[in-house]
Amino acid sequence: MKRIYYIFSLFFICSLISFSPQVQAQELLEKRISIRVTNQPLDNVLRQIENLGGFSFSYNPDILEIKSRVSVNAANQSVREILNELFKGKVIFRERHRYIILLKNTKKEEGNPLNFNLNGYIINKKTGEKLANASIYEPVTLASTISNQYGYYRIRLPTTPSSVRLEVRKDQYIGKSVVISNRKNTYLPILLNPDTLKALSFRKLNIITKSDTLNSPKIEIPQFEYTTTTYVSSDTIIETDSLRFQSKLRTTYQRVRKDFSSAFASAKQAINTKNITDTLYRPVQSSILPFISTNRELSGNVVNDFSFNVFAGYSLGTNKLEIGGLFNADRGHVKGVQLAGIGNFVGNNVTGFQYASALNVVMGNVRGLQYSTLLNFTAGNFKGVQWAGIGNVMLGDLRGWQISGAYNFARTVKSGHQFSVVNYADSSATASIGIFNYIRKNGYRRYEISTDEFNYFNTTFKTGMSSFYNVFTLGFNWKIANKPFGSIGYGFGTAVKLGRGWMFNADITANAVALDKVSLKSHNAAGLFRLTTGIERKTGKRFSVAFGPSLNLLTGNELGTSYDTRKLLSTFWLGGKPDHTKKNYGWIGFQFAVRFRDRM
Repeated sequence: MKRIYYIFSLFFICSLISFSPQVQAQELLEKRISIRVTNQPLDNVLRQIENLGGFSFSYNPDILEIKSRVSVNAANQSVREILNELFKGKVIFRERHRYIILLKNTKKEEGNPLNFNLNGYIINKKTGEKLANASIYEPVTLASTISNQYGYYRIRLPTTPSSVRLEVRKDQYIGKSVVISNRKNTYLPILLNPDTLKALSFRKLNIITKSDTLNSPKIEIPQFEYTTTTYVSSDTIIETDSLRFQSKLRTTYQRVRKDFSSAFASAKQAINTKNITDTLYRPVQSSILPFISTNRELSGNVVNDFSFNVFAGYSLGTNKLEIGGLFNADRGHVKGVQLAGIGNFVGNNVTGFQYASALNVVMGNVRGLQYSTLLNFTAGNFKGVQWAGIGNVMLGDLRGWQISGAYNFARTVKSGHQFSVVNYADSSATASIGIFNYIRKNGYRRYEISTDEFNYFNTTFKTGMSSFYNVFTLGFNWKIANKPFGSIGYGFGTAVKLGRGWMFNADITANAVALDKVSLKSHNAAGLFRLTTGIERKTGKRFSVAFGPSLNLLTGNELGTSYDTRKLLSTFWLGGKPDHTKKNYGWIGFQFAVRFRDRM
């Protein structure tokens, strides 16, 4: 009858608390009490623990030898530790609401169990402090867990390996390896020593040391060194605002890279990434999502040869091939081929071929071919071809080609070229090829006001490199008799230094010409193709003058309004003077210009 009563009580309690909020979970077993008893019955000792802890035990007295005499000497220890000492693994205990349920441990009686459990506390050996967020893992099976807020851990391990080695890691503590010879459910507290040298190093290097945790003692994961040396030509003036911009950019880059390693990880993966500096290897891994992987919670610490991600995957690195349905995220290096349905995100260097339909982001250097249908971003240096449907952004040195449909951005172009509609570079050793090219430091720029025989007033802007630049020009005559109303044109040019302040340039432009106001309103424009050459003389820090002949061809002059009745100083016409019957004619003209230079 008594046995039935206890069974009923236990069932009632479990049923009741299964509908109760779990607000007390984990707290009862972690309550700290002090108790000292000698040779007293077990049930008496349990009642004393109940009174000290403010909770109740629930158990079947038939499974416990409640009249057996026990001794306990605990000072400020958790209830869990005391119960482990009392029962020596013969009893397991669970929390439910205000109860701790004691159950007989029946698993130890199984013949050949496939798994066994280890549990215990991770403890600071010097202070006795229980350490939360410590990583505990087995490197062969990748079974892992993390100590909770009370420093308590529980890990399930297979019994089949001939030897089991448990690794324990905690940031700012010396790692520890524990060989498990007894493959049985065991209570195993683990003591860690603080790494005092690392703590000193951490304070000295400040925040940067978090990035250093990416390094591995087993394989080299060099940190990307943000190059502070900038290529500039000898006549470039270093601007103070440029230095401030670089410093700000470098700070932003370091902050982004520091957060990159945890951006794609679950909370447990992020803790393991911080704690574990060892590099683990696997030939193949597959995942559905970053936190659902054959590498389990240690994904961020494993380098794989082959990696296959159904939707998205997260790892330390890839050596040969990685394919992701949506995203691939590697916080270390990627070598070989990386393909993603939407985006690739790499925390360090890429060597090989990288493709994504939307976005490639690499926080280190790239060597090879990077191709995206939309955008590419590389925070480090680039050697090879960066190719995107819309745009490329590269914050380091470029040795190769940037090709895109809309824009390219590079900090320094040391060799190769940029090829897009709009190209921007801080400095460049080569010419960019595009509709609008802007080289901030050592580029070629001229703001020009000029006059010629076709338009009495022209304003022109030239930008790019001296070897190849874009020309944007606008001309007016307003209502001057026998002159076109105005023109607007675009072209390309090149300039060569002759020394001692002299320079030669040749520009070729195509212009739409409004011969009069009527043609302007009717959009009936003629075409003017002009090859202009000039000799430029530097007359001041920001000014120069230029003069030179031009070769002109006017086509589509449907109105036939241009004619020449001059007898002296007539234009040198090619193919005869124009008249009302000619729609196309050419001539040799001239140009005189005043040019405003920038500070290059």
